[in-house]
Amino acid sequence: MRPDHHGRPAPARLERHHEKAKWIDPSTDAVTDLCELYGVEGRQRDALIRLAREGRQRGWWRKYNDVFPDELPGFEAGASLIRAFEPVFIPGLLQVPGYIDLVTRVAGITDPADVRRHADARLGRQQILTRDRHPCRLHAVIDETAILRITDPAIRAAQAGHLIEITDRPNVDVQVLPVAAGVYPMPGEVFACLSFPDPADRDIVYLETAIGDRMLEETDEVERYMLKFDKLREMALTPDETRTTLQRQTG
Repeated sequence: MRPDHHGRPAPARLERHHEKAKWIDPSTDAVTDLCELYGVEGRQRDALIRLAREGRQRGWWRKYNDVFPDELPGFEAGASLIRAFEPVFIPGLLQVPGYIDLVTRVAGITDPADVRRHADARLGRQQILTRDRHPCRLHAVIDETAILRITDPAIRAAQAGHLIEITDRPNVDVQVLPVAAGVYPMPGEVFACLSFPDPADRDIVYLETAIGDRMLEETDEVERYMLKFDKLREMALTPDETRTTLQRQTG
């Protein structure tokens, strides 16, 4: 069970270490050395050092290493667009507290303090969608069974209501992939395609598998998952149809 990714405020640009799926905190000493090496001086040098310092302060998810076993929150916090597919769970960026509590306890975490800690971490992760400056755009495709598996009527209604409410925001789109759509590509594979505001930063794909999580950044790999997402999006209900389907779950 994966409560960690179903359950991130905007940091300064951080160095990405794709091979090990890690964010590496920018060191002011390292930035200073690089500025000296490349002849960067004056205000530009000071600005880079300030960004490095702020980047360390804003990596809030670091204190939740027990909740987030990898650095996905850091990648999400720096992204301008996330395309996510979830076949089993409600995506972490869209979960309500009751659902977070449910999946946390199902994963075997029952101590009330630990459950609250998981909820705090995952709700903090969601702030990228509602921050005042440059909120991240999210397009999520969710298998209908992820909603139907919520057997508690109150939790299901609250979760469906939140999905309706959050899609009132211009930066969030949700589409339900109905059971009636039949078999689709990559059943059971959780993935997210992340794009970044700096054109120099390549898109990446975060891939969850039963044997571990991976970060893909090779152009052909990323394009393959972009095409898969487009296929899933085409098979899913439209946003308006999705709202109608979700409204049935709120009563």
